Amino acid sequence: MKRYGLRFALTCLSVVGCTSAPVRYYTLAPPPDQTVPVPEPTFAIVVRVVHIPPQLNRSELMVRTGPTEMTLLENERWVSPVDDEIKDALSLALQRRLTRPPLPRAALTAISLDIDVQRLEAELGQRARLEASWSATSAAGGQTTGVRAAACKFQADEKIRAGYAEMVQGYQRDIAALADAIFTGLARAVSGSDGSCRQANHDSAGGSG
Repeated sequence: MKRYGLRFALTCLSVVGCTSAPVRYYTLAPPPDQTVPVPEPTFAIVVRVVHIPPQLNRSELMVRTGPTEMTLLENERWVSPVDDEIKDALSLALQRRLTRPPLPRAALTAISLDIDVQRLEAELGQRARLEASWSATSAAGGQTTGVRAAACKFQADEKIRAGYAEMVQGYQRDIAALADAIFTGLARAVSGSDGSCRQANHDSAGGSG
């Protein structure tokens, strides 16, 4: 019996290797932009993901494969919990945007941002979608002011090519579009031109972003 077991094990190793498929890890944080100097932090940004769909609260990625079907990807995983991935990627994107015009460098000293994620899903070779709402409170000159009284709605659909890496890159572009929408809303509030919420919808033809 021992010889049979040893012979089977050696056969397994020599013929098929007895190896499982490799596990790949993904992040929503974009790679460093070498063409843009890293801005000096002039204020604090606190991003809180206050809600995320329960089915996304897992390490594995998921894709939509039918009108009522979602497929769990066992070997494609987030490098950290997905709510942390969203929070960190959005914080970085906002830090890059909020230090450029039309926001004066001294206009804001702190921003507290609440993100409510309703949907984050993709269809391979089709699109990557993010639906969320956000509200922010800013501090300027030592005083706290409400930038948004109600949650602002946001939706982005990024067209993607086939492949899991392309799917995550589509999500990265979704996050970048959300950061642009928040930047526009905060700039409008700081200028005093419009304090109301506007729903932002972003559609893209895809690409490297």
